[in-house]
Amino acid sequence: MSSLFELRDITKSYNDTQVLGISHLVIKEGGIYGIMGPNGAGKSTLLSILAFLIPPTSGTIYWEGTDIDSMDKNQLRKNVTLITQNPYLFSTTVGKNVAYGLKMRKVKGEQMRVKAKACLDLVGLSGFGKRMARELSGGEAQRVAIARALALDPQVLLLDEPTANVDRHGVEQLEIILKGLNEKLGITIILATHDVNQVHRLSDEVIYLFDGMISASPMENLFKGRIVRKDPDLFLFDTGKIQVVLPPIRDTVSHISIPPEDIIVSHKPLATSARNSFAGTISQVTDEGDLVSLSVDIGEKLKVKITKRSSQEMRLTIGSLVYVTFKSSCIKAF
Repeated sequence: MSSLFELRDITKSYNDTQVLGISHLVIKEGGIYGIMGPNGAGKSTLLSILAFLIPPTSGTIYWEGTDIDSMDKNQLRKNVTLITQNPYLFSTTVGKNVAYGLKMRKVKGEQMRVKAKACLDLVGLSGFGKRMARELSGGEAQRVAIARALALDPQVLLLDEPTANVDRHGVEQLEIILKGLNEKLGITIILATHDVNQVHRLSDEVIYLFDGMISASPMENLFKGRIVRKDPDLFLFDTGKIQVVLPPIRDTVSHISIPPEDIIVSHKPLATSARNSFAGTISQVTDEGDLVSLSVDIGEKLKVKITKRSSQEMRLTIGSLVYVTFKSSCIKAF
């Protein structure tokens, strides 16, 4: 696959605060790329730069091997389409929403109607042309936005949290549609998401962002906060909702990450040397083959991974009251 984008030494700053710093990134034609990271990691900023909507503060972007500084930005934007988390749909029919971009490009009459219908077919919305766009579900609205983008024949589809406001069935449909568009049409897809399972189901390559920079691996149970107590034997990190005991560490720490596999789940408090123990309620259970992923609400949502056998023996289900325990030494601090 040839490269579409190449980013070199890219930064983006607002009011002297750098929000993005990428030394090198290549996006190849025909792939599906997932961008993962916590809120404020720079995902939306990166998508906006890739959509040629905002310029970087410094650095060089190449499109198909050519420095974009020497290219017409309006022409470049015709190659990519960005779909936001809450896409704006006009207060009219689905068909007219899909045809809007075509109308702006002076496509008219039967050609416009045939193209709009074909794009609705591609996203599984055949027969929706006369429905009112603002009466659709969240998943259907996303699919209309995708159809509207497809009508313009982009090389790249950029999606910012496309399933954030979509129910489980809608998520499954969107994932099938995106995979199909990539396989049938060869469209390069770049999507930002918080869903680690989704990003691995869909993506050929995953880009992990943390504090605006690319990280080599994902950081799970990532929390922002500050050190609120620093005694010789007790460092407390406050997220605003929970306080976590850390080993002695610098007081400039602003983030911590707790590996899900280092967290112990029990029905009762454990007699252990581990300094961190919280009561919580299981809010989600996800089968991951030999493992089960739990989301436990302890004030913050904490992801925990245990063996399927342990989960079955403990009879863990949504709503189960549990204790989660982890050592301060397992926590990564930044």
